[in-house]
Amino acid sequence: MAGSETPPYWAVPFSALAGWDDAEAAALLAGIAPHLAPDIAARPAQAPWLPSIAPAIAARAAAAADFVAAHFVPWRVGVRGFLTGYYEPSIPASRTPHGSFRHPIYRRPDDLVRVHPGRADLPGDGTFARRAVDGTTVPYHDRSAIVAGALEGRGLELAFVEDPVDAFFAQVQGSARLVFEDGSTARISYHGKTGHPYVAIGRVLIDRGWLPEGGATMQTIRAVLKAHPEIVDETLAANPSFVFFREREGVPDDRGAIAAGGVPLTPYRSLAVDRAHVRLGTPVYLETILPRRGEHHGVTIAEDTGSAIVGPARGDLFIGSGAEAGEIAGELKAPATFTLLLPRGVAP
Repeated sequence: MAGSETPPYWAVPFSALAGWDDAEAAALLAGIAPHLAPDIAARPAQAPWLPSIAPAIAARAAAAADFVAAHFVPWRVGVRGFLTGYYEPSIPASRTPHGSFRHPIYRRPDDLVRVHPGRADLPGDGTFARRAVDGTTVPYHDRSAIVAGALEGRGLELAFVEDPVDAFFAQVQGSARLVFEDGSTARISYHGKTGHPYVAIGRVLIDRGWLPEGGATMQTIRAVLKAHPEIVDETLAANPSFVFFREREGVPDDRGAIAAGGVPLTPYRSLAVDRAHVRLGTPVYLETILPRRGEHHGVTIAEDTGSAIVGPARGDLFIGSGAEAGEIAGELKAPATFTLLLPRGVAP
């Protein structure tokens, strides 16, 4: 594992994991199974040990809990953890602009390229840029420029939505389920970003006096913007980062969109992590308290990432799809204990 600072880790017995049982062991094996496929294991930022554990899992004869105890070691992350939640919103949409459907959801432009990270002349982490006609790479348009029309006329519109706040939160969540006027649906998921730094608009609303300190949730942010439409444009523009999408087909209705790990997200089992510290496909045992549900503990799989997810004990739990999942995800801001479940012989 990489990172500028290595936090303390220590091995603990499985009995130290609250609620550990055979069902959680089975969830671990089921969760990493999609990541063992060669095309997934070869993707960037996947755990390098995945191919080495695959033969043992394929030959497994023991009960799940016995097998996991024999082949995995829990490693407690020795820093205070913090957990938020995200979900897949359902958004009314149209394939063409008309009436109130005038805010575009964009697919990835062909001049958006990934570059070697750390370029000082690029914004944010320096990983995305715009390839100019002369072949050089320059900063990509920011949110304000795109909203003002920088991408118009290029045929990049996947769909149009009624509310720019819905489009904004689809970008924050990294996926959405679009519901068209004829009742048909489409699943869209993250497919790149402009590279500009992510700015939390909840913090912006607090600093500008619209919300109290500590009072920013998705619900309170939406309420303020609905009550004060005159501040919507300037508030959204405070976050210069802009996310592009692609349409995904064949995703089961009970699963989330396909995320950075290359597999569909599973409610309460998929975790967005900082890939500098936790590689994708890694099982992470969470112990926390969830809004409206109370004490929660269980196996998750590192399957996604996000600009705001920074640090070895920072996670974003996928809650599911629709309004109810959105209510829980919007309220989730909780301390959490993170424990990596790694194959024997693999240390953090």
